[in-house]
Amino acid sequence: MRSLLAVTLIMPAVVFAAVTPESATREPLSASDWNYIAQKVASGQKDWLSVVPSLAPKADQEQADQLEDALATALPINTKNVLSVLHEIDHTKNSKVGGTDIVCVMKVLKSGKEADVYYADTRLALLDDPNGAKCLWNLEGVWEEAKQYQNKSK
Repeated sequence: MRSLLAVTLIMPAVVFAAVTPESATREPLSASDWNYIAQKVASGQKDWLSVVPSLAPKADQEQADQLEDALATALPINTKNVLSVLHEIDHTKNSKVGGTDIVCVMKVLKSGKEADVYYADTRLALLDDPNGAKCLWNLEGVWEEAKQYQNKSK
């Protein structure tokens, strides 16, 4: 009975403690908050993507790496909004979060099935977006270099 009471009393605090897109830019963020935000950004949710440019200047290098990976993951899912975020980051001073030149290519630097699938999905998504030219150019170039390197290694 006590454990049920404890769960009942603690549960509302846990629910209200979760960071939201609105609170993410106003409150100090813990490491678990940054992990949570990265997961939400990676899912391509527009409201979470929209806070990334505000968070980018506040991020340390580890947090910046998390956001870059999350943006790269979201790129084929919500291409239009990720490209918009990247454009904003490209024009942000003092941001440790890389923009178009980094995010568009990072998932194809490693070889393997995941990189192949990511390349195919992202390439198609970028071909469908009129603002995707720079990202597509970077993706194609790095993909070709990676393939040439893999062929020389064999």
